[in-house]
Amino acid sequence: MRKQILGATAAILSAGALSTALPATPTYAASWKSTTALPLPAGTVTDVDVVSTGPGGAVAAAIINGVVWTATATNGVWGTVAQVSNAVDATGLVIAANDKNDVVVGWVEDVSGDLRLRVSRKFTSDYYYGQKLVTPAGTDVVGKPDIGIADNGLVIATAAVDSADADNELVVTEWPEGAEPGTSKVLAPAKAWNPSLDVSSKGAAVIAFTYTGLVDSIVDVTRRTPGQGWSLPASTKPAGPIAAQPDAAISDNGQGQVIFASVVNGFYVAETSRVLPDGTVQAADAVSPLDEYAYAPSVDINADGSALFAWVAKSNGLARVRYASAADASSPGTSSLLPGQSSDITDVVARVSDDGLRALQVSSGSFVTTSYRSTAVQPFVSSSTTSGFAADQALDVDSEGNAVSVVFKASGAQGRFLDASGPVVALDPLPADMLTNPPLPMTIFPISWTMSDTLSSITGSDVYATTAKWNEAGHSAPYVIRDNVPGSKADIPWILGTSYCFQVRPTDTAGNSTTSEKQCTTIPLDDRSLVGDGWNEITHTGNFRNTLVTTTHHGRTLTRTGVRAKRLALVVRKVADGGSVKVTFAGTVLGTYSLKGTGQKKVIPLATYANVRTGTLKIQVTSAEGKLVSIDGLVVAK
Repeated sequence: MRKQILGATAAILSAGALSTALPATPTYAASWKSTTALPLPAGTVTDVDVVSTGPGGAVAAAIINGVVWTATATNGVWGTVAQVSNAVDATGLVIAANDKNDVVVGWVEDVSGDLRLRVSRKFTSDYYYGQKLVTPAGTDVVGKPDIGIADNGLVIATAAVDSADADNELVVTEWPEGAEPGTSKVLAPAKAWNPSLDVSSKGAAVIAFTYTGLVDSIVDVTRRTPGQGWSLPASTKPAGPIAAQPDAAISDNGQGQVIFASVVNGFYVAETSRVLPDGTVQAADAVSPLDEYAYAPSVDINADGSALFAWVAKSNGLARVRYASAADASSPGTSSLLPGQSSDITDVVARVSDDGLRALQVSSGSFVTTSYRSTAVQPFVSSSTTSGFAADQALDVDSEGNAVSVVFKASGAQGRFLDASGPVVALDPLPADMLTNPPLPMTIFPISWTMSDTLSSITGSDVYATTAKWNEAGHSAPYVIRDNVPGSKADIPWILGTSYCFQVRPTDTAGNSTTSEKQCTTIPLDDRSLVGDGWNEITHTGNFRNTLVTTTHHGRTLTRTGVRAKRLALVVRKVADGGSVKVTFAGTVLGTYSLKGTGQKKVIPLATYANVRTGTLKIQVTSAEGKLVSIDGLVVAK
């Protein structure tokens, strides 16, 4: 927090001297919350997976003694448990969620002698429904299937299956919400392996799979376009036979990315291929050195199309994790090595959030290590479990930049959250012109804001302000006008004829801070700041500052020289038989305005400019003798 506490008097007297730079972007300190055991039933755990369902929320799935279970977390706390399947010796666990927190879980089970993929939708946190079979009868799922779900509830499932007529057919099944699953569509009639599926919020999808051709294995890709169906599989044109199965991801903007490894000069080289929104599959590009063995590749992509790739790179008997990033509609840049090495790294998962968090999770021996960074210039920070954990592990991130990790031993699963994003904060709207009358002689007005943080408590908020007096060309640099405010309200000191813009910056116990959008208001100049002869200065409760200047004489004028404004308005009292005034600024007539009506502190807009204009403002009475004109103030805003 800024330790620059400003009293009302100090802020009014010397805003410029107290200026400090306002951090325009969030501050990331990041902190792991405590690791907790998932509240699942006792038994032998054989598989886990996890999806984020929004800030502080997640659903973890696990197979325990052959039964599929889920546990739901809210605000970082694991709670409700649901039994999703019967005792079916489930394998091949998969889970997916959409942006609306709909969750779908899938697993492979024996159905009348066939190994088939069954999928169930979450209805509530403790109840799943559907349990639909989404691979054809008479076929056996080979390897691990994959599923995804769009924001409209469309579930897409894919698997390689063996049938009596063909080995390793690639099939895909679509299950619209509120309907039955459709008939499985064959995307590749044979020799397809290890499909990887990703589904965008809009229902676009991409599947990458290994295809064993007549000479070498290759990676083929097919893309789903809503309303058009699936494209014919197209090759990524790898540099050699496939050495590591592909992983695929698709952004909400339609851009797709695929990573795999191929054999080049006896080494396993990581290659990536972009999938364009029109379905075009671009030729693969090598992204790893040519003297390493790359395996276990992973890719993730956020809503803006930024992608994170990772893979295990082995050289001279030691394995390390390599990673690379790609901007939207671009191939990845130069890869880098994550610190640390081991002889037995078996798996790596890459995740990138919409807010920019990049997270990598890797299994090594009986440890699971999670590394993250919140900005491109920040080094990865790593944290490992104790020993004894299985190689299978799960990781996901949410749109705000938090992460959730789930790992397991045979005796149980554990989960923890990374709080890497600051509070959500918004200033309550301010009036364009602040005409509130505080008890005299105080010169303060209140502001308020809303804020929340799903994973940590909020320690306090700094309120930043910029100011522009009526005769200044622009706003000051930001300065702390209220420091470390508890709660969500603050009294702000003000001076007449000044525009204020405020931002609030709360900080949570993890050290993360975020800054609200600006809210601006202007304190008018009081009528006493206008110069003119023959006007009556009166006190009248309910007007701005409880004062007015009045006249009933035609031709009387008020002026204010040296005005600098982007917006001008007049504050008046209106009466039933009120007069009228003509207003000019910098020699230009802005208009003639009637003061007939009723009410105090009435604001009459005069002019708005794209840039600050400078000049003398003049108010001249144009009504006949005896008509009352009451001027309350002048708004000079920037």
